[in-house]
Amino acid sequence: MGKLFGRLAAIACVMSLASVPPAKGQLPQAQDETRKADFDKRMADVKRRQKALSYSDMAGRIALLTERAEIIAGYHGKDSVAYADALQLLAFEFYSEKRWAEDAALRARALNIRRKLQGDRSSDTLYAVRALAHSLAEDGRRPEAAKILADVLGAWQGGATLTDAAERTVPRGRTVEGKALGMAAAAHAKLALESGDAASALGSARIAAASSLAYRRGFGVGVLDEQMVELAERDPSTHTGEETFAEWSRLYADVLWEADRNSPSAKADALLIFQDIMAGRTSRALARSAATRAAAASGAGELAAERDAKAAELGLLFARSESTKAGSEADRALWQEITKANEALEAIDTRLAAATPGYFELVKPQLLDEPSAKALLAADEAFVMIVPTSRGTHSLVVTREGISWHRSAMTEAELAGHVRRLLWDVGANIDVTPDEDERWSAEGEGDFPFDRGTAFRLYEELIAPVSPALVGKRHLFTSATGSISSLPLGILVTEKPVGADGDPAVLRATSWFADKAAIVQLPSPQSLQLLRAVSGPNHPGAGFSMIGFGDPLLEGNAAKRGVEGRTRAARGGDMPLASNIWRASSGEIQLADPAALRRLARLPGTEKELKAMEALVGPARTRLFLARAATESNLKTADLASASVLFLATHGLVAGEVGDIGEPGLVFTPPAAASPTDDGLLTASEVAALRVGAGWVILSACNTAAGDGRAGAPGLSGLARAFFFAGSESLLASHWPVRDDVAAVLTVRLFEILRDDPGLSRAEALQRVEREIRNDARDDPYLKSWSHPSAWAPFSLIGDFGR
Repeated sequence: MGKLFGRLAAIACVMSLASVPPAKGQLPQAQDETRKADFDKRMADVKRRQKALSYSDMAGRIALLTERAEIIAGYHGKDSVAYADALQLLAFEFYSEKRWAEDAALRARALNIRRKLQGDRSSDTLYAVRALAHSLAEDGRRPEAAKILADVLGAWQGGATLTDAAERTVPRGRTVEGKALGMAAAAHAKLALESGDAASALGSARIAAASSLAYRRGFGVGVLDEQMVELAERDPSTHTGEETFAEWSRLYADVLWEADRNSPSAKADALLIFQDIMAGRTSRALARSAATRAAAASGAGELAAERDAKAAELGLLFARSESTKAGSEADRALWQEITKANEALEAIDTRLAAATPGYFELVKPQLLDEPSAKALLAADEAFVMIVPTSRGTHSLVVTREGISWHRSAMTEAELAGHVRRLLWDVGANIDVTPDEDERWSAEGEGDFPFDRGTAFRLYEELIAPVSPALVGKRHLFTSATGSISSLPLGILVTEKPVGADGDPAVLRATSWFADKAAIVQLPSPQSLQLLRAVSGPNHPGAGFSMIGFGDPLLEGNAAKRGVEGRTRAARGGDMPLASNIWRASSGEIQLADPAALRRLARLPGTEKELKAMEALVGPARTRLFLARAATESNLKTADLASASVLFLATHGLVAGEVGDIGEPGLVFTPPAAASPTDDGLLTASEVAALRVGAGWVILSACNTAAGDGRAGAPGLSGLARAFFFAGSESLLASHWPVRDDVAAVLTVRLFEILRDDPGLSRAEALQRVEREIRNDARDDPYLKSWSHPSAWAPFSLIGDFGR
């Protein structure tokens, strides 16, 4: 990408062009050559003087760029694209100084030229009008900005529905026009919406959202396609300036709600855009996993593995190309390798498509329209999606009967504050200010309170307005983005709380959302479709077996997991600073620092948790790796493909704790010296490379279920995503450290319930064991009652419920 931008910049610098009167008596060709030579000389002189200028000499730069623009106008004429380019370059100097009126005047002249010569459907025109609108708005001329955007966007009719716009109006795939159109359309929609005119924003917001859909749908299933989608999500500026594609869909959701929510097509559009917002890396991981299982079922498992290996090889070649000089002999040789590898991959794909019909439909699933989404669900099932925005929080429920949609007035920022409060209450690893800690510690009656008032407010805002659609539903699938994805919805309270928040009897009598339906977390509705296409057996059978890793050998003080009473500081021991966890090794590989990991607290409670499961499964069918044996190397060499359960009980390092240079990961016994195969931290990318055949993966480590909580970020952590890539069918993952006194009981009872009552689904078994834990009064007198959600609600089931 960097090389491409560099080449474009070089082209822009070679702006031709000045004008001198032709010499008398010269032939036309000679006259042209003379004019060109004089132009080159004058442009070179401008460039030389530019280099000599101090960066602080703004007036000097403006004077030279003005002179340069006039030279270009004299050579090409004032109705030329080259002159428009020169005006925009000059305008940028005023933009950088926030001299909006002067900037806008130049951009308006450039835009008029582009509209005349290139038309309103040109990407150059679209980029230019967006830049002009920005300057006009900053200059306090917002109506004028909205009008010029609307004039240009008038060339794009949009389409009656979102699907129509994506299919008929927006250029598909990696076209510059599609991205430029989305940016301009979003700019107009924002201006109209902020001025209170949602109706005027509707058409442009639909075009912006359609641009997002068309961009994603324009990609194939090749390695380069996947890399481009990944890049667009990691670095939105590469494609759409400072915005992400999902922001365009969130914008459309708000406009649709405010302007058109009662129209017949509005709910259908909302269903599509919420899926688009959630169509992140976790959904693609689950899609890959489903395709792999389908290939294995058709006898093409080795062929699918061959494809993965060839795709990885091709990905590495593309990565090398970024650091190879363009046009060099090495570059040409590398692209020959890329061509050869790509041909080999295409040949594998042809064989794989023949061996497993529908393989690539699983790899890249389509968004579900309303009829497909309704048909996917049984009569006793519902799917709820929650999407916060800066203007409110959307909740959309899909059932076999139809769609129910509501937007709360609770903004993204307000929601995040309430979520942090509840996560602090249950002992999640979140950072709080001293003021928050002091204030929250003093709130609530009793020694171990839970803020049911906040939990009820979230239910009132997010779930209650759509709750009629949930009546009679036995299973509830949930997907969410942003901060709410970090919170298990089961701890919301469905009736106005009465009594003391710290009274165990009151907590047990509370109306918890967890009791209303068996809740399952998923990255997106398409994920449910994929899982059901390749579902495996649900309940433990005669060959039920388990592999477990826990209690890694660490040097920090032994720590209890979870919270007790009003103490909220227990985080599993002191965490090393993120900047100290990672260190660079030779080449491009980032390795964890074993010495830093070794300072983490020992977790002896995890051994008790694993041995309790061993007693249930049976020693003959269990392999435990504890303490010194709990190494990353042992995990990577273990037979994970044949075990029914993979149980990992350790520290989890997730987004916000590992910094920008690292990956989320699980801590194992650190080696004496780090190596690429074992540095003591099993990262998400390493997990994705495993081959896991377990129907269950249990991640009893902090926050392995939730997303990173960033605004707009899709739910589910990188670790959860990676285990789907590795082939897991269902995850039991924790949102906060599982309390040691509860852990050994909770998971064992879950599997006992499944064994003893085959009619229950996995989700219903989890719902039942949560209720049992909550009603267990054994520790009520000791300020650590199991009635508190910190004890009974740490886990989420991720996947299908597995009836």
